[in-house]
Amino acid sequence: MAPQEITPEPFPWLDTSRYSFSQGIEAGGAAWLAGQTAGAYDAESGRVTVRGDGAEQASVCWAKVEAVLDAAGRDISECSEVTEYITVAGAPERDAITAQQPHSLGSAVGGVRPSTFIVESLVRPEALVEVEVVAGPLDGLVHVPQVLPVDDDGNAVLGGDFVGQCEWALEEAGRRLEPHGMDLSNVVRIVQQTTAATRRQYNETAEARRRLLAPQFPSSTGLLMPELPHPGALVALDVWASAHPKTVVPYLADAYSSLTFSPAVEAGGLLFISGTTAFNLGTGETVAEGDIGRQAEFVYGEIAAICEMAGTSIDNLVKTVEYVTPDGVGDYRAVGEVRQRVMGRPFPASTGVVVSGLLSRRWLIEVEAVALMP
Repeated sequence: MAPQEITPEPFPWLDTSRYSFSQGIEAGGAAWLAGQTAGAYDAESGRVTVRGDGAEQASVCWAKVEAVLDAAGRDISECSEVTEYITVAGAPERDAITAQQPHSLGSAVGGVRPSTFIVESLVRPEALVEVEVVAGPLDGLVHVPQVLPVDDDGNAVLGGDFVGQCEWALEEAGRRLEPHGMDLSNVVRIVQQTTAATRRQYNETAEARRRLLAPQFPSSTGLLMPELPHPGALVALDVWASAHPKTVVPYLADAYSSLTFSPAVEAGGLLFISGTTAFNLGTGETVAEGDIGRQAEFVYGEIAAICEMAGTSIDNLVKTVEYVTPDGVGDYRAVGEVRQRVMGRPFPASTGVVVSGLLSRRWLIEVEAVALMP
């Protein structure tokens, strides 16, 4: 079955028809929701505004999540994945923000542990927090959230050793998969957070990734954040593994042969697409440096090509996450115009956040995506 749009009516905060994303998509046995901020249309000013401190904003985020879930015939107890994007400005209020999580969150699926991403800002600059959820367990898919290089006493392990912490976090993810009858060979997707201070060491982590993740490398996204959610941690991993056999999509196989991630991985009827940037692997050059709209055009063209090679279509995208740099966010509206051109309705659910940087200073946007296989 093709992805089905979830349309909450009424949705008093926004006119959902005006945007190039859906508030939610039902696909693969789960509901995938767009990231929700406290943004609401203000008739007096004629624009969308965000008001309140961190706790007040988080309360609105959760009210919007519940409205979308209600439209899908679901409730907050079915949330199986939760990500809270908290801005640097909102980080001092982190405890108050997380305290707004509903008490029944994830109770119907055995509980859920949210992941926290500390981001530079959100697309709506006044927003302090954005909440993104998936509701309903996905067949055979296990999410290991927020693996940090921290011991049982709360102390960072291998302090100051970025490469060592990356290896430790991967091994810890493997340990956490063992109770589910899986190991690192089952991993289909990784989102790795580090900081700009470790950008030059990033390639040094390749040896551990080859040893622990080869030969079928998962899809992967690497982000540079202003800070991580634990002092002394230099890396944070979110890891997804599938009990189903996985297949690597052989897109530009020669170009990817030296890399430690795959362009996309299919498992259990879902296609997990790596963070895609404006880097042309064929020429080794960045496309349209300084122009986020043209970079987005290239990125979504690559995603469409990957989908086609995998046997699906960009119209079957379920979810996208757009990571934008501070240099790109001023022209972010151009990305929405690209989405309008290259994707049909229903648009995927989407989240957009501003990170400190991407692995190349020339890239203004990175998009990771999940698509439904027909």
